[in-house]
Amino acid sequence: MRFAPLACCASLAASVASAFTPLETIRSATVLDTTGAETSALATPSASSSSSSSSSRQEDKSAEEITLSCLDVLTDLLTRFGSVSISITRQHEQILHIALSQLASIRPVVRKRAGNAIGCLAAVISDTLLERLVESLLSQIDLAEGVGRSGKRRTRAAHRAESGGGKGSVPDLKVADTRALIRTMCTVSGAVGHRLGQRQIDRIVPIFLRFCDPEDAASGDDEDMDDDEEMDDAGDGGGAQPDEAAMSLANELRESCFAGFESFILRCPNEIEPHLSLIIHAALSYMRYDPNYSYGDDDDEDGDSEGDGGEEEEEEEDEYSDEEEDEYSDEEDDFSDDDDDSWKVRRSAIRTLSAVVRATEHDPSKLWIDEYAWRRNRTKGVTVAGALVNRFKEREENCRVDVVDCFTRLLSTTVAASATGVLTLASTTAADAMDTASDEAAGGGGGGGPVVIDLRTKFVPAIVKACEKQLGAKRGGERTKSSALALLSTLCNAPGGVGGADQIRSVFVHVKTILGGSGGDGRALSRSVSVGSKSLKLDALCLVRVTLACGNHDPSDVRDALLDVLLLDLCASVNEDWYKVIAEALRVLSEVPRLLVAARSSKSSSAEDVKAEMDRVAGALYEAIEPRLAAHDLDQEIKECALAASASLLSLLHGSLSAERQGRLLALLLDRLKNETTRIAAIKTLSVIGAASQGETEEKEGGGGLDLSPILADAVLELASLLRQQSRGIKQSALEALVIVVRCQGSAVMDAAMFDSVLKELGAIIVDSDLHISHLSLRASMSVLQVCPASGPSVKAHVLPSALVLSTSPLLQDLALDSLLSLLRQLVLSDAVDFADLLSSLRGRLSAGDEKGGRSSAASAGAPSAAASAAAHGGSKQAVTNLAKCVATIAAATTPENREAVVADLLSTLESGSATAGEGNAQRIQLALLTSGDLGRMVDLSATEGTADRLQRIYVSSFDSSSDDVRHAAAYALGRASVGAMPVFLPAILNALEENREKKQYLLLSALRELIHCHQIEGEGGGGEAAGDGVSSSVPLILPHLFKHCGDKEEGVRTMVAECLGSLTCLQPDVILPQLRDLVQKHSGKPAAQLEEEGESEETRKDALVCWTVAISVKFAIAGKADPAQLSPFMPSFLVLLQEDDLSVKNTALLMVYSAVHHSPHLVAGLMQEHILPSLYEVAILNLKRVVDLGPFKHTVDDAIPLRKAALSIFSTCLEKCPGCLDVPAFMPILAKALADVEDVQLQAHQIVISMCVRHPVPIAAAVETFVEPLEKTCNKKKGQKTGTELERVNEWIKSGLRVMVSLSRVDGVMDCRKFADFVERTRKMQKFHPMLEALDEER
Repeated sequence: MRFAPLACCASLAASVASAFTPLETIRSATVLDTTGAETSALATPSASSSSSSSSSRQEDKSAEEITLSCLDVLTDLLTRFGSVSISITRQHEQILHIALSQLASIRPVVRKRAGNAIGCLAAVISDTLLERLVESLLSQIDLAEGVGRSGKRRTRAAHRAESGGGKGSVPDLKVADTRALIRTMCTVSGAVGHRLGQRQIDRIVPIFLRFCDPEDAASGDDEDMDDDEEMDDAGDGGGAQPDEAAMSLANELRESCFAGFESFILRCPNEIEPHLSLIIHAALSYMRYDPNYSYGDDDDEDGDSEGDGGEEEEEEEDEYSDEEEDEYSDEEDDFSDDDDDSWKVRRSAIRTLSAVVRATEHDPSKLWIDEYAWRRNRTKGVTVAGALVNRFKEREENCRVDVVDCFTRLLSTTVAASATGVLTLASTTAADAMDTASDEAAGGGGGGGPVVIDLRTKFVPAIVKACEKQLGAKRGGERTKSSALALLSTLCNAPGGVGGADQIRSVFVHVKTILGGSGGDGRALSRSVSVGSKSLKLDALCLVRVTLACGNHDPSDVRDALLDVLLLDLCASVNEDWYKVIAEALRVLSEVPRLLVAARSSKSSSAEDVKAEMDRVAGALYEAIEPRLAAHDLDQEIKECALAASASLLSLLHGSLSAERQGRLLALLLDRLKNETTRIAAIKTLSVIGAASQGETEEKEGGGGLDLSPILADAVLELASLLRQQSRGIKQSALEALVIVVRCQGSAVMDAAMFDSVLKELGAIIVDSDLHISHLSLRASMSVLQVCPASGPSVKAHVLPSALVLSTSPLLQDLALDSLLSLLRQLVLSDAVDFADLLSSLRGRLSAGDEKGGRSSAASAGAPSAAASAAAHGGSKQAVTNLAKCVATIAAATTPENREAVVADLLSTLESGSATAGEGNAQRIQLALLTSGDLGRMVDLSATEGTADRLQRIYVSSFDSSSDDVRHAAAYALGRASVGAMPVFLPAILNALEENREKKQYLLLSALRELIHCHQIEGEGGGGEAAGDGVSSSVPLILPHLFKHCGDKEEGVRTMVAECLGSLTCLQPDVILPQLRDLVQKHSGKPAAQLEEEGESEETRKDALVCWTVAISVKFAIAGKADPAQLSPFMPSFLVLLQEDDLSVKNTALLMVYSAVHHSPHLVAGLMQEHILPSLYEVAILNLKRVVDLGPFKHTVDDAIPLRKAALSIFSTCLEKCPGCLDVPAFMPILAKALADVEDVQLQAHQIVISMCVRHPVPIAAAVETFVEPLEKTCNKKKGQKTGTELERVNEWIKSGLRVMVSLSRVDGVMDCRKFADFVERTRKMQKFHPMLEALDEER
């Protein structure tokens, strides 16, 4: 029963198709009857003639209705079953022939319905039929004569070229027919534009340009336009039609052509690229196509296309009086759009430009620098950006909104591109504007660098002026004003913002008018509209907030304009009715205190005036915020915004508020903290207030921070009670607030009893199952101990037991480990616990892990500890390492006497440990070694006589231990101890490197790596140049030993050398990078022929190993955050390694590129096209299969798999980090091939496809047909006799392929591909896939 509807549909399709034959017969008979009636009119009575004509009209109307019904049925059938019913697919050719024949109908509605049917058919027909359809449409369009004088010349030239230079005759094809053909072609391109090839696009674009030639784009401001040309533009009607109707048909033709261009740009971006400049030229020309209206600004357009030199224009603008503007507005109103449809052409051209902006969003620089002649017979050019700004004056609001939105999108994409380094937005002054202009003329940026775009001097004045004109228009539409406000908000994010003080004040005056205020500039306000609508007010408030917060304006300029013009209206906006306006107004008010603090340093007034101003502002803000903070029956968004505004007011301007007002706001804050709905927002508010009352804020205020003592005790207890909540988010927010509040305000309470209850709650949540919560709990405990040393017993009783258990957890790392070490250090410094007891407790944790299985405090809460199972087997290596750090930390914090006792005990343990065997003894030796190393990093162990020598002998002798853990612990300890006593230990390490065998060389290099790595960490942590200077004097001693082992046969040794060189590059890039470059130049670049002659000689192999080491060194340097500015000049030299024939070198070079793309995309963004992508394309399809004879059977090995995986990883990261550097359409064949590769490569490709479905849907839709075959093979993978993990792996593989299929099916336009639609249909019908598909549906 399931397939019965398809069979019926196939039969219905055949019936509908056959119905067109009698229709054509009826139409022919109708024409013959009409002709016959007209011929015999002289011999028959008039009544007979009238009856015959009436009968013919009725038959014609009936035939038309049948035709329309048939076309509707066909359209519906093709949409629903065109690709799934085999019976219908067999009739595609017949349906195509019939639908094409209906395009010649004399009825416009029939032609339109036929075009719709062809569009639906194009989505399901084969490539052969699609090519035939496009060829048929283009061959008929090609016969048509162009529109306008230049368009006709183009047509004649094309026909003469096709006919061998003869004049030839142009068939008389009506404009109406041509319009139907072009509209159908646009429908086809919109449905399956991704399936059109380069050859078809190359033919379509020149034909379409005949109908929208830039030379025919006339405007009322063109002095050289006469009536004859207008008549010539309308001449396509052939004289039988009125000129006005012919002009309307010509405009519709142009509109259809631009709609086609828009579709091609979005659907076929790669194929349309060669024609993009011609399309932009035409779109710019027709964007100003308005032959029946003059804007009266001919000189203005010729004088400056980009709006520079705006002062004279502004002065001239100010000369206009209100009466002149009223006259101008009346003139616009008198000219009705009902008499002129040229605005449709302009709108279509603007949308084409919007499509260009979308297509070039990764690098929009050409739209700012390439110039086009957009006016007839004029040589002066204009950029796309300049032309859009000039067209803000558009009289038709639909077009005007599209122009502003198009430029807003261009500006937004440009700001985003500048953030990725593709171009540079310069905020220049008049002094260096000429330098910027010269750089742009030289190709942008000078020397092949990023293009420099000077917004401030060349575009901003014109943009702001145009936006203000729209905002101040008396009869301007709300959509236009909203678009202008959005543009100004986007402009604020660019360097320089909206300009200087005058521009900011002027914008604020218009915002004041929208908000409903009355300003002092009567003329400006009289030219503006009345109070704006709710959405317009919201947009205006968003603009003010962005202006205050963006940081691209002078704070003093913004402050002066805000206080003089807008502050009172902002305060009044919180009393509006719409909750979104109220919330946005509160967000704006929260930015005001930050602005005042930022602008305070530049205030030149006296201290008294400054204080008076701050008091006035703080009072106004309080009167606006307090009622909203106190009210309960408000929207949740308003409550949260009121809390944020009060946080900003209290933290920055509390000195300007009276004690009564401060107390009122704090009381309301405490009330909100106890309310469940506003709890989290109140916690964040408390954190902001507490943090702002510390350090720099206290100095700026000059009188200490805000006193929270009225609510502090209640607030701390409330926060502590929230730690018992199940919600992790509430616990995390409460802990963060506790850390800040206790540290900043806890000394005001100093109540050990209160802190006892807090510490009890903190100790209960220190578990290894949630390390972040444990980290915050430990930080809060340390803060309590710092502000209240009397709480030491409470910390010892409630927190220390949980901390000791956590210290031996194998999961302990990163922030939680740092917090634990800080707490232990604070316990020792504050004498909260006895040092000997604490040391004994920590050392006892090693044996406790053996005896008790590392019981965690999580067990008390009913959850098993993740560390328990690991500790039950004698503890883990990570647990011993963490325990050593804890012991070293408390030893470094205690008194010198206690520290010396610890060191003596360590030496005794290490010197006597070798005599005792066993696993427990090995762990104690490992603990002692690690402790000595960590302690040596924090204190100088050579200060005690004989200690350094004894440790050095112990470390070296431990290299011969039978335990790997002991050997690695000795290397770790030697490197760490060298940090505190480098003059003693470093020479010993370097000397031992030349005297010992390879195994010890690896350990010694590991110790050297620890030494360099510690200096690198200290430099990143704030040591800065001091950390680099600590090792810089030793670099000349270290480098020869490292370079000597660059070609070592052992990969582990080379890896250690590479890590050392990478860390040294981060510390001393100016010293290391030139030497790495020299190594590459010396050991790389040998021709393949020379390598074949030499064979696998020792020297050749060493060259490859040295190149391998250099590539890994650069990889570690990039991952270690080496300075990109110093590394960038050397990258081309390192990228030469991608060309090496050795597979290991090529693989490490790919890993180096991956590290650069992942950590610092700017480093390789400009090198992708020339140096990286050619090698990636080559490697991505590299196949190096070989057969290995294993005796009983043979095994095929592909040595290129690691290379293909690395290349695909680079492509994946590029799509995320720097998509503008990648040619996405060119990558699609590689992705299709990866989908058919081995399992690991396939899984990578699956993830890339799923990601691209969201980020790059158009290229995915264009290439989806090539994905069908590999995906179907993956989904139908045979499982054979596999069981257990092998079967599970195959199932996950198949499920991954199904996940890709489901993701692709949701992309717009993908299901129009018949091959993919059939694949989805077949797959969903298979019963074996139903459980997996249901599981994928649950994942959504």
